Amino acid sequence: MNSEELKQFMGWFKWVMMGILILIVIGLFVLSYFHYKKRKINPVKFMTVTGIFGAISIILYVVVPDFGLGFTPPWLKVHLDEIPMFLVGFMYGPLGAVMVNILKTLVKLPLTSTACVGELGDFIFSLVFVLPAVMIYERRRKLSSVFIGVGISSIVHIIFAMVMNVYFMIPFYSMFYNLPESVLEGMCKAVVPAVQGDNWKWLYAGIMVAPMNAIKDAIVIVAVLLLYKRLHILIERISSEIEKKRLSPDEDNQLEQKEN
Repeated sequence: MNSEELKQFMGWFKWVMMGILILIVIGLFVLSYFHYKKRKINPVKFMTVTGIFGAISIILYVVVPDFGLGFTPPWLKVHLDEIPMFLVGFMYGPLGAVMVNILKTLVKLPLTSTACVGELGDFIFSLVFVLPAVMIYERRRKLSSVFIGVGISSIVHIIFAMVMNVYFMIPFYSMFYNLPESVLEGMCKAVVPAVQGDNWKWLYAGIMVAPMNAIKDAIVIVAVLLLYKRLHILIERISSEIEKKRLSPDEDNQLEQKEN
């Protein structure tokens, strides 16, 4: 597939991807309604909170300009839209974080300048970054779980970003923009001269991708921890509600026996 054929395919793929995401978010809203209703947790409150934080994530992703860090090529940018994802995830679990991620991606896709690849990459990277921490916190809703979770999430995210950039992002952009990889190597070398040679992709990943993501993750984590402290009353109230409504296996069996 040449560059022009790839561009045509990705232009068509953008609308297919939007349709799929719309169907997924509708399905998740329906699933969340019955899921939380079954657990006797107000599903309308969940949808309202998710919608509000989804709007904040959209503003951070679409409206607020992303920025570079000076030691990265032009295509590596920092954006902070995972902050609302973390907060909703800590309140309501992975389902809320995924829905916020889909909402902000849906709004950005029609504005794409990267044939959806940048947005699809951001979508996947955000899930890899946020979900491990949220799932750890979901199992044990304590402040210590937040610290453990975000630490593990950041390590997983940085490693995943390095591998994806080396094996997928660079080859794709080289093909899409009809640029030899040597040109991309030159762009990296112009910023950091050490990024050159046969292993330039891994040097790029280690010298540029990893530090950039580490700094970005640190900014997001600090913001989440500060906001978690401010919102801890709301989060703890929701967490307590969730814990109270959870049935132990014995209680669940007793309820089934009563119904029978």
